[in-house]
Amino acid sequence: MYELITKLYQLALSSHVVSTLLEPVHVIILALPLATLLVAILILAGQLRLKTTLTERNLVSTYSFIWYLAAAYLLIILPLPTRSSVAAMTGAEYNLQPFFFLSQLKLLTPFQLHDSSTWLSAFKSSSFFQPFFNVLLFMPIGAYLKWRHHWPLWLITLSSFTLSLFFETTQLTGLYGYYSRAYRMFDVDDLLMNTLGGVVGAWALVFIPAKWRNTDHSTVLNWTHHPINWRRIGALLVDWGLIAAFDGAYFILVKHFGLNLPHDYRWLYVGDILLFFILPTVLTGKTVGGLLFNSRVRSVSGRRANPLQLLIHYGGLYFVGLPLLFLDLWLFNRLGDLPSASLNRLDVYLVGVSLLLLIMSYDLLLALFNRQHHLWCERLSRTTVV
Repeated sequence: MYELITKLYQLALSSHVVSTLLEPVHVIILALPLATLLVAILILAGQLRLKTTLTERNLVSTYSFIWYLAAAYLLIILPLPTRSSVAAMTGAEYNLQPFFFLSQLKLLTPFQLHDSSTWLSAFKSSSFFQPFFNVLLFMPIGAYLKWRHHWPLWLITLSSFTLSLFFETTQLTGLYGYYSRAYRMFDVDDLLMNTLGGVVGAWALVFIPAKWRNTDHSTVLNWTHHPINWRRIGALLVDWGLIAAFDGAYFILVKHFGLNLPHDYRWLYVGDILLFFILPTVLTGKTVGGLLFNSRVRSVSGRRANPLQLLIHYGGLYFVGLPLLFLDLWLFNRLGDLPSASLNRLDVYLVGVSLLLLIMSYDLLLALFNRQHHLWCERLSRTTVV
């Protein structure tokens, strides 16, 4: 025990604890989807408190926008190179020449405006597709701010430019100083195309019938009815926090102290489910978070949930949801530095997994904000949280 405490003290003095927990900021990347959900809960709770009522459609659209911002952020910072590879880079760190992509399009492709036979090959080149992708990337910003908040065009333009400047600054500073230099180029053309994308997104709303935009038949949530299940939110945060602390300690003990523990982290994942969810609920009917917030899983019949129901309930959330989350982040990281004009398997997989995760997060969010809504795994296991 004394030797273990001494090693921990030396590890803290050398700041290796920090480097272990943020190696190399991948933990931040893994935490981003969960942080996005937490931020969305706080924002939506604030909106419901201020407006008194909020429809489920409003809730889903606001969460979609927050989720989109997180996805856009991942697209501009991933894949993360190693520090040594960035330190060895010698290329330009920025481009301050506006519309430089036009000269590159002319130089690197056979594009001729009067010859339509050259258009297709030019459109497939990165010189065209990258600025085109930058326009598409920011169109949801303009569409959302115009549709949901009725912002004027000048404010949408300013907001799009400011967000784009934040993204470009993130690249220029080497992820806020984590890298010794920029690992992606600060490009003024990206600023221009992103800003244009926000404006185009606002204009594109005219193609959506006003009747569809303004009609909302979804369930209305009323603040006075206390629709938000704060006990369930608190229990989830405690349980997830305990898992994060346990796994972090496990990684430190295995990686830096060489303890003879399994290095196959799939068993650690299964152990998390058993230790923090299945075992506590079988013994007490509650997880640790449930004990603190007096929240438990029960059968819809009112009786205590049996082990099979608990397995289906928590398995749907963690044996399905978390692997999909890790797969989605892995696919993000496998994308190249530049978007490609041609789809490949990874692109298709990323879109499919992301959409599935988004649908599952909608389900979880609605369950947290509407006590009458049951998760898909709760309907399957015939359980409910009380």
